[in-house]
Amino acid sequence: DFYINDIFKGVRGVCVPGLTSRIPGLLFADDAVLLAESSADLQAALDTKTEWSDTWEIAVNASKCGIMTISGELTTDMSLQGQKVNSTDQYTYLGYTMNSKWDVSGTIKNNKNKVKKAVYAAYSFLRRTDVLTAIKIKFINSVLMPIGCYGGETFGMSEARCKPIQAEIDKAIRLVANVGKSAAMERTRDELGIISVLMRSSTARERAYH
Repeated sequence: DFYINDIFKGVRGVCVPGLTSRIPGLLFADDAVLLAESSADLQAALDTKTEWSDTWEIAVNASKCGIMTISGELTTDMSLQGQKVNSTDQYTYLGYTMNSKWDVSGTIKNNKNKVKKAVYAAYSFLRRTDVLTAIKIKFINSVLMPIGCYGGETFGMSEARCKPIQAEIDKAIRLVANVGKSAAMERTRDELGIISVLMRSSTARERAYH
């Protein structure tokens, strides 16, 4: 394994309220995200990365890169190692989906679909009568809820935003409780000791902002 710790050297970055130093970008595995406050700053950062890549003889595939602007538009085309970098309206980083409007619709949809797939994969397990209810509840709390509440720091405290995700998790809860669609789900969750998506994501949001 090798680690690149100087890739952001010379990148101006952005100011973040509450932090004393500027943030040049984000690094995880082989992914890198550059942050800039203007088109000029972004191109300067890309030029810095071009110089760095050329120095270490690393070729960058610009077709796998993208630029997403927040509350503004690019004033000119951006280039990296002589290749044009295209703009995008949506970007997913570590499973969290962001868009240029800075709303959370993409994340809600992504989480909902992932929960739906997980429930489908675990359907036979949740229907089994030889598995203790406590184990099924543990599965919901430790597997389905983390999937549904991923990134909850940004969409918590809104019942409307949490509802699509909760609806998918409730399908699993109905299987465990062996109740129909007409069952009072809030009461059912309370009886099984399962906290709602709204409460869990709201708690995460409160912790993140305090």
